Amino acid sequence: MVKLNGEEVEWKKAPNFENNVQRKIIWKDEESGALFALMKIPKGTLIEDLPHCHPKSGQITFHLSGEAVFPDGSKLSIGKDDYRFSYCPKGEMHGHLKKGSKILEDIIYLHYWDGSDEWGE
Repeated sequence: MVKLNGEEVEWKKAPNFENNVQRKIIWKDEESGALFALMKIPKGTLIEDLPHCHPKSGQITFHLSGEAVFPDGSKLSIGKDDYRFSYCPKGEMHGHLKKGSKILEDIIYLHYWDGSDEWGE
């Protein structure tokens, strides 16, 4: 059994991100490359998520908390009673954060990749 206390997470820089996105691997299947990780985009980070796909794995994302503001002034607020879930099948294009998006409060989310996409350590 894997247990995780949010206050004791030892964050590491997440590979394949150009900015300060961090992660904690919770579980990884060494054979298939499937990976379950807790992710964090720290407050103050300027972020851009260009359209991309994962050719070897589907991606499941469950946003737990945080807040961001986008270049057009619109905001994203995730918190109690307002969690967000998304699923992106293998090979499907996604990525929607425009250049200049700013994280106002740490964004914390769970990511699961159901196969290898070279997201390992």
